[in-house]
Amino acid sequence: MQASVRRLNLGSVKLQGRYNPPSYQQSRVDVFAYLVITELQVILIDSGVGSNNAYIDHTFEPQKSTVQQQLTPFNLRPRDVTMLVNSHLHFDHCGNNVSFANAEIYIQEKELEIARTTKYTPRGWFDYPEARITSISGDIEITPGVRLLSTPGHTPGHQSVLVETDQSRILIAAQAAFTAQEYQRGGDPAEQAHEGFEDQYQASISRLKSLTADEVYFSHDVEIIGHNNASP
Repeated sequence: MQASVRRLNLGSVKLQGRYNPPSYQQSRVDVFAYLVITELQVILIDSGVGSNNAYIDHTFEPQKSTVQQQLTPFNLRPRDVTMLVNSHLHFDHCGNNVSFANAEIYIQEKELEIARTTKYTPRGWFDYPEARITSISGDIEITPGVRLLSTPGHTPGHQSVLVETDQSRILIAAQAAFTAQEYQRGGDPAEQAHEGFEDQYQASISRLKSLTADEVYFSHDVEIIGHNNASP
């Protein structure tokens, strides 16, 4: 299968309080989405921070580049995106779902459940009337060569994406690990896992590492494992 994977820089957010644990002292972190273009589909993985939420704007001070702006260099518009995958439903991963009216949206069932029953994230950012949500449970191939992998830990329904092309195996780990270094050492569940999901957090990282992907990408770390001079 022929496919291309491109990283989109959607800006940054400020970390503070319980969102800035001792091992991660940087005051701001990047927010990345990923564009996967296959012979059949245009797939977006995550949609960044949304707008008009006073608490998020005050607490996290997002600096944003819109997904629409990031699509322009690829001669794409939001209407061209046919599939949207939310790795999870934290505010910086689902905020612009509404911009992709033609996209089928793939979210793990457990993620939908917690987001709909707790103050987990701005519900209107993902659960709006026109949202074309496909709820899934576990792993699934959504188009030839593109597989969603259930990787609970950071959230109960976190998922990663494996893209297998004719040349390579590319893993978008998303926030299964916060950084490439954390991924390599097997995870920091005390700081990065959802409460009660510490064991699953480490198990998900172990599973992803066993795939021996040629390249591994993350939601909040610029480092790409296996790419040029990045970590092996």
